[in-house]
Amino acid sequence: MHNLYHAFQSKVDRGPVEKTIQTHCCYCSMQCAINNLVDVSTEQIIGVQGRKDFPVTFGRLCQKGITAHEHVRHKDRLVTPLIRRNGKLSPCSWDEALDEISSRIQKIQHRNGYDAVGVYGGGSLTNEKAYLLGKFARVALRTRNIDYNGRYCMSSAAAAMNKAFGLDRGLTFPLEDIPDAMCILIVGSNLAEC
Repeated sequence: MHNLYHAFQSKVDRGPVEKTIQTHCCYCSMQCAINNLVDVSTEQIIGVQGRKDFPVTFGRLCQKGITAHEHVRHKDRLVTPLIRRNGKLSPCSWDEALDEISSRIQKIQHRNGYDAVGVYGGGSLTNEKAYLLGKFARVALRTRNIDYNGRYCMSSAAAAMNKAFGLDRGLTFPLEDIPDAMCILIVGSNLAEC
């Protein structure tokens, strides 16, 4: 099983790697340590590697982490803001988009009160980003309505883990114990897909 994790390493798909940038994967709360592999001639990320010095995963990455860099170069990725005008999305400047967003939020709040606007964060936010998002919601927008995706996807799992293991998140054992397990029970996951 240990070798299976190392088999899922990013494939460098073009150009020579001349620089690595240390960072963390943005997908889930594990925040796996990764190296972005960069082709200096194009300044493009051409691959991702797990960092072996990260004590949670020891260089192993899931499929999402391995392919995270591919979203940056995807042909359908939006690279400019769009505003709907006369029923059609049209490109606009960032200043224009931010002015439009600000104007619409102010109109909604003027008509319906500050709490008519809510903020929805994600479980992959770092502590610092989650803190700033909360400050933005409560101070800038003056709304009490802030939540994140974990309330829906994790509340039942957290309750079950708390009842079963006395811990409401994360693994109750180190990952390096997996190869020594005699039996592994996986519930609610499709390993063939994931």
